[in-house]
Amino acid sequence: MVDGDSSMMNSKKWALALLGATALGTVPTGEAEARDPRQSQYVQSTEAAALGDALISDNGATITAGIDVCRKQIEADAQVKFSFTTTYASDPAVGSAEQFFEGPYIYELSRGANDAVNCREDEAPDCQTLDEDALTLVDGVAEVEVALRELVGFSNAELCETEATDMEHFVQLHILTDLSNLETGADYTEGRVIMDLIRPEAPALDSEAYATATTMRLTLELSEDDEDDLSYYAVVSAEPFEAGQLDEVPARGDGISFTVNPATGEGEVAVNLEEGTVAYVAVAARDEAGNYSLLSNDIEVEVLETEDFWDYYVDAGGAETGGYGCASTGGSSTSLWTLLVATMVLGVGRRRRRQSDDDARCA
Repeated sequence: MVDGDSSMMNSKKWALALLGATALGTVPTGEAEARDPRQSQYVQSTEAAALGDALISDNGATITAGIDVCRKQIEADAQVKFSFTTTYASDPAVGSAEQFFEGPYIYELSRGANDAVNCREDEAPDCQTLDEDALTLVDGVAEVEVALRELVGFSNAELCETEATDMEHFVQLHILTDLSNLETGADYTEGRVIMDLIRPEAPALDSEAYATATTMRLTLELSEDDEDDLSYYAVVSAEPFEAGQLDEVPARGDGISFTVNPATGEGEVAVNLEEGTVAYVAVAARDEAGNYSLLSNDIEVEVLETEDFWDYYVDAGGAETGGYGCASTGGSSTSLWTLLVATMVLGVGRRRRRQSDDDARCA
């Protein structure tokens, strides 16, 4: 079990198990590719300040946040801050560095839009000019800071859950490189906050699942319409799910990573269950922004007795040395699972062999 208990769960507990994020793709369509924020040739680097648990791109120009980050950061009256390193932010010999900057501005686009927006142009759509104190010039760095509430246009944190929008919010700063010709002697740079407030679809869990005391194999019904970069969580319970639980979003928790077959959607979950019992499992998806889906359909899984499985394996012609409680010298876990599934379907049953037989196998 995820929490480290030695037995199956005396009281109802949920275990979250993380499936590999990129392993479940069958060439998903995902979301439209948006343009990157514009990076001026006069800016040497861009750095975004941390915004809770939001993701920050390698080039520092994009913050990606979801419902949970949006809600917590708006409640905390958080600020979004981008720092642009540029020589124009240093005090020149004559005059002030502020004369080389115009803006900053903010605007928004739908997720995936490729529109190039220049807020100094008359036809620029819905650009808003920030107050003068939004820009600070310090030691060759131009810092732009704006309240998250103002950037996304939300008056309260509840809107993070109810708006169900997926938008890109830009901060734009212009650098005036030639003060004698502001039409041609200007360039601009940007930072971006992607605010994804749409939960992924609940996964579909195949009813054919198998488990031993330490491993549970699940199969998801994959779709080409699945988002990119989804990860999946198995929620395991010792008791049947109560009415309404499948309509809830699971809480964030530590998960156990495991790989799946991208061709079949199968994945193996590391568990700690008691042989001969029954477990109940459902699955949730999590997107790149940290948004969890509702739980999938739930299924009942019988926890098989692994000593009987070894008997099944040997009787079916398995050639690996070792047995229950013995170290294996090699082979494929996939072939073992294939035999396990086959013997379950055929209804083959065997009595356990004595421990002395197992000791003999180890010799």
